[in-house]
Amino acid sequence: MLKLLTIVVFLFVTCLFAQGQSGNFKSLIPKEHELTIESDTGVKLRFQFYSDNVIRIQWAKKGSDFFADDHYEMVEKHEFNGTYTIIESAENFIITLGEGQTIIIELQKRPMRFKILSEKTMNPLFSEDKGIIWGNNKITCHFASDTAEHFCGMGHQSFGQVESIDLKGKTVSCNYGEGLNDWGAQAVLTVPFYLSNKGYGVFLNSTFHHSFSFGNDNIYEFSIYTKGFEGRMDYYFIYGPLFKDILDRYTQLTGRPRLPQRSIFGLQLSDKGDPENNGEEWWKNMITAHRKAGFPFDHIVNDNRWRSGSGAWSGSWFEWDSTRFPDPAEFNKWCNENEVTVTLDHNRNNAELCQGWKPEYNLPSSEKYVKEGTSAPDYSNLEMRQWIWELFWNKSFNPALNYPGDALWIDETDEMADLNDSLICANGRSWAENENYYPFLIAKAIVDEGWNNSNGSYPPGIGFSKRPFVWVRSACAGAQRYITYWTGDIYCNSDWMKYSIRAMQTAGLGGFPYFNHDAGGFRDPGPDDNLYIQWSMAFGSFTPIWRPHGMGENKRWPLDRSEICQEAALKYGKLRYEMMPYIYTYAFNAANTGMPIARSMVIDYQDTLYAWKYDLQYMWGNEILVAPSCSVRDTSLNIWLPGGQDWYNYWTDSLLKGGKIIQYKAHVGELPLFVKEGSIIPACKYAQSTFSLDPSELIIHVYTGKDAVFILYEDDGVSEKYKTGNERRTTKIEYLDDKNKLIIYQPEGNYTGAKLQRNYTLYFHGIDSIQLFKMNDRKVHIFNTLDEIPENESGLFWDERKKMSVAVIKNQSVNKNIVLEKL
Repeated sequence: MLKLLTIVVFLFVTCLFAQGQSGNFKSLIPKEHELTIESDTGVKLRFQFYSDNVIRIQWAKKGSDFFADDHYEMVEKHEFNGTYTIIESAENFIITLGEGQTIIIELQKRPMRFKILSEKTMNPLFSEDKGIIWGNNKITCHFASDTAEHFCGMGHQSFGQVESIDLKGKTVSCNYGEGLNDWGAQAVLTVPFYLSNKGYGVFLNSTFHHSFSFGNDNIYEFSIYTKGFEGRMDYYFIYGPLFKDILDRYTQLTGRPRLPQRSIFGLQLSDKGDPENNGEEWWKNMITAHRKAGFPFDHIVNDNRWRSGSGAWSGSWFEWDSTRFPDPAEFNKWCNENEVTVTLDHNRNNAELCQGWKPEYNLPSSEKYVKEGTSAPDYSNLEMRQWIWELFWNKSFNPALNYPGDALWIDETDEMADLNDSLICANGRSWAENENYYPFLIAKAIVDEGWNNSNGSYPPGIGFSKRPFVWVRSACAGAQRYITYWTGDIYCNSDWMKYSIRAMQTAGLGGFPYFNHDAGGFRDPGPDDNLYIQWSMAFGSFTPIWRPHGMGENKRWPLDRSEICQEAALKYGKLRYEMMPYIYTYAFNAANTGMPIARSMVIDYQDTLYAWKYDLQYMWGNEILVAPSCSVRDTSLNIWLPGGQDWYNYWTDSLLKGGKIIQYKAHVGELPLFVKEGSIIPACKYAQSTFSLDPSELIIHVYTGKDAVFILYEDDGVSEKYKTGNERRTTKIEYLDDKNKLIIYQPEGNYTGAKLQRNYTLYFHGIDSIQLFKMNDRKVHIFNTLDEIPENESGLFWDERKKMSVAVIKNQSVNKNIVLEKL
């Protein structure tokens, strides 16, 4: 009898779980921007309308309520601007958002289920299947699976080891401590946010561990694991339908990425390859020698050696070493004079050696579970968070010291995964709930409560005079408004180069556009010559943050390498710096809209299956397609060139048909690059520092064949006046192909130091002979060479080497339009 009763109970529970636990509709409470629905089982469902495209969906089981809005801070602000109308029938409610062309919620009454539809097409986008289930310390939402649906995003597990951009058919998670765990599970990007090719995104607003099934065994669901603590199912549905609009709305919700100083986009190099170096003199000698040899350099990355004590990974602390750096103020003066900026590193494992540390700042029982656990900061502890910024301020970042300090590298933050989930942190929450949230609290402490501090407490912040650049070895959703991250101590081989290409795209799909990694890999023995050329230099120069870095005898500085490596370093260094107006424009756009600089092909081509397949190529801005070769020898690559336009081979200017997969002979040292027909690429003359780039000399490449528009962005490159004082300038550049007409419009806005006069050099790609032009209705004369064009005059010449028409316009005021058109 007992056995029979057990079977009956089991079948009842199984049936209950299969049907969900949301019950049947009982009541509805409408408010201006939200609806709360209760079922006959006491379950509550709430829709909050942040806009006509963004819906917050929350569930609470019987006897509980929804979490307060500020329970988590991954969402930056809770503003409710969405409007709706509602119509009830016997079977359902029809809830229409906005005034058309957005989305409709159809809420079924028995059983209580909802589906979200596109109002334009009335096609279901997102449909509950079994509803919500609570049980076994787990909360799960089930949805109808669509075999044609593709998914992307979701951050990544340790080291950025991304196997595929397309997540269809996979079960995915990105929890702290997950993934490869040979040197610890480093650098997890915890962003439980994904995009669907059907035109929507979903962000899970919970810090408990999670998992998502994207059609694995035809199951579409996501879960949180509460591990015996109180959790809530809380997520946001974000409608596009275009991916660019979803990313825009997601970063409006969770915060815009923080724009770094312009010099951060220059070449960064570290002292890791020479761990016994003598400090200040080593840096001065290395930078001077490389500049003398013609290489660019912008940013010093200090790895341990600057710190007092051992000057090594362990046994040192956050303070300038008096032997290796006897006068930090003098060194800072030298850095300013030589136009370089500086990162200082802080290793978590040395916290207890730093001034002012208290044992009570540690996570509970950290000495039992964590390597070097007597230095395991609990960032949920407000006093500890105040201590960390006070340390940085007192030891280098107080402007009154005149010490170096433009950026912070926060290392070893991802080594707490072995803590017991039941431990209670300083903020009263369990480690089960705080673990995924830990990187956010680090970011908040250093940037929001530290660098940004303007509330009058001590120590003050640096404020808006200098933009922060803080990079941490792990990150989570919402932290992009304060920091970026890097992918940890990755291997040096072709497979890991592939992972890094995909990790960069995944980071951009999760609101982290300033992807940062050890270009060329980190671990011994380091990259050989060909991998250094292919990864550290070629691909590295087409990543948002260009930072070759690692250990081993195969060092990362060009002058420590062979002649062929040096040739590649100079080639891609010049290309990167000449392209800085283009790169910096897209860096600003990333901060302004959430659109990454390095874009997965699915962002612009979400409806094309090839975009989901060809994930080792990406768009660099809107105009350039990059398809790195991950081979250390010459090889043949299959490259997809999207339709809608033809494509220029960047190196040869030959025109290739779009809408095709081409076989491309990829030679070592020649990064496959393609430019859209109908593109404008702004550039500048090469300089060895971003501070030396001359904005009064603007080079414009016009890739003819279609109309083109580019909006050039400029500011002072250092401060946040572009935000606080609207000190910025944009210049629209437009090309009309059928008229062979280029218009450079008068700029909008201004900033301190902006140039009022400019010289322009205009390259017209795809025109096979010199053509007569007029500028502002005056004929432009033709000359044989650039040198023949008189000072203060404009002219045309045929560049025989480049096989293209070139126009030169000298000493023009920016405060009027320039119109150059074919006679």
